[in-house]
Amino acid sequence: MSDKPLSFSTTKINKISHCPGSEYKKFNTTYTPNSNLQRWKSVNDAIIDWLVNQAPEEIAIKQAEENNFKFFDKLQRRISSELFTKFRNIYHKNTADLNADFPSSSTSRVLNGVEVFINAHTQFEFEEEFSTEYVKLKIGKTGVSDLDKAIIMKTKLENETFYVADLHNNDLLEIEDVENAESIINKSFELVEKFVNEEIKLTPGNHCTLCERSSSCGEYPSINGEATKKNYRGIVISKTNLINKDNCERQFAWKTQYGIPKEEKESDPFPMKVGISFHKFSGMMLLNNNNPHISGEVERLRELLQVEDQEVAREVIKKYQQLLNQIKDFNNLEVTARERVLGFTVVTDGLVQNKSNKIYDGRIATTFMGSADLVGRLDGVPLVVELKTGAQLPQHSAEAELYALGAFTQTKEKEVVVLHVYTNDKEEKVVERRFTQDQVDILSKKFESISKTIGLWDPSDALQPEFKVGDWCNFCDFQNTCVEFR
Repeated sequence: MSDKPLSFSTTKINKISHCPGSEYKKFNTTYTPNSNLQRWKSVNDAIIDWLVNQAPEEIAIKQAEENNFKFFDKLQRRISSELFTKFRNIYHKNTADLNADFPSSSTSRVLNGVEVFINAHTQFEFEEEFSTEYVKLKIGKTGVSDLDKAIIMKTKLENETFYVADLHNNDLLEIEDVENAESIINKSFELVEKFVNEEIKLTPGNHCTLCERSSSCGEYPSINGEATKKNYRGIVISKTNLINKDNCERQFAWKTQYGIPKEEKESDPFPMKVGISFHKFSGMMLLNNNNPHISGEVERLRELLQVEDQEVAREVIKKYQQLLNQIKDFNNLEVTARERVLGFTVVTDGLVQNKSNKIYDGRIATTFMGSADLVGRLDGVPLVVELKTGAQLPQHSAEAELYALGAFTQTKEKEVVVLHVYTNDKEEKVVERRFTQDQVDILSKKFESISKTIGLWDPSDALQPEFKVGDWCNFCDFQNTCVEFR
């Protein structure tokens, strides 16, 4: 290892904590444009242009928007303009000296003879004669990490104040202290030490949907064997988005490609709370359990559910007993993992956008992935189990196909079984689907066709995908936004 100092941002540390492979340099990475991050950069640059522009306010605002939002479609421009307005409303222009070159607070340790820094970056430093303000920009729902807070708490001076410009909540808040700051920092350096020593172990999970290396890390390989390259456009399609793809192409596209903000919903209704708890605790009960039907298992579940609302707990116990009844005839069922992400990548031709916002014909790496409730073996055959507290839907067959192809890709075996177990007030049943090697080619062609459609979406135009009106509009995450732009 080089003696040159190493530097890690808190963002990079967070990614490594989920999966070291997300930042491992030996893995190739596809160019995966994240619309949320592109919007963040454009809003950040517009703020800087506005702060340094000494022209009258109306002119300064207009020039900042023209310089930074001109490559967006009208919907993206509107979203970015609203975020820009929110910042101006909560932080007023002043005469302080501005440093917008990502100022940071840093802490360091010597690891293996090399000094290693962890940096908590902010976006803006406003320095006056006797005081300095630092402002961190946040345009989404994610708050300031505990590691950021810990580093700021351990390094800030008496005349320094740190704020977060929380544009989602339209507020400017002082970044608060955090308990156990020293412990948080120590654990982060332990993580870094393992990383620089190349103790790399892939840890697949839902975080893979945000990773730029999903198609190239080896966890979700290409079904046609083509290795992905850095100049490929990368797209990640989750199971949830896939099963709703036939309802409305625009909804599908906005969820998977363009990062259009979802509209605020009421808190989870009671049936959803029951469903979430049922999936969690059923998985805990069945994992590596060779005999879930013995006496005392329901009591064990009741003990686990003491942390839950009593009404929710009663429903979960009822559904778990239904589940046990449904699987009682599967004598050779083994559950070896829960919430296991399965997936694969399809490489096709499509449209690519480079860093200069130019669109050209290129290659697309589309990674499909979903988090299976349970995986294991049934009579020795690879098994995927999905637990359903609602009614059987036609879309569940597409879900089974994704899991089957993902399991084939990862296990290399000749057969895969997918079970959908339904436990609701109207029906209790198990739908079993068996997939053999002969069906892999059919499934591969089906997902290749889906990938070609996705690949032809213009990366710069969120309004290109067509909308389709139907009953699903009543439950759409973009109900009002779509109406405005039809």
